[in-house]
Amino acid sequence: MRRVAKHPHQTVARKPPKVSPAKLRELRAQAKIVREQVARDRNQIAAEARKAVTDAVANGRLTKLTLLLRPDEQPILDALDHFASEHGLKSRNQVLRAALAHLLNIELDQPHWGWPAGKPRA
Repeated sequence: MRRVAKHPHQTVARKPPKVSPAKLRELRAQAKIVREQVARDRNQIAAEARKAVTDAVANGRLTKLTLLLRPDEQPILDALDHFASEHGLKSRNQVLRAALAHLLNIELDQPHWGWPAGKPRA
């Protein structure tokens, strides 16, 4: 039978290699360029996302509640948000599904993430 050491070889802490000031400046310049590219791409992605949502709303494939309701009907959105927070629902969509199911007396499954564990479905 082979003997195995209780504490295997510990790795020796090594000092990081020294980097010259010129190399450090070069790395920092590269990092700055990458950060600027990411910032530019972030704005482009956000613009494309806004355009996609606008197109989907215009084509009737996506309905935003804030577009369905007039500005003077803000209390409706507030009530939806309040109901969602009281009942552990994650979105206004889930609130509307629950309200329609109750109003029409039909069974609509709520998404799993909308119900806390152990809470009975009403």
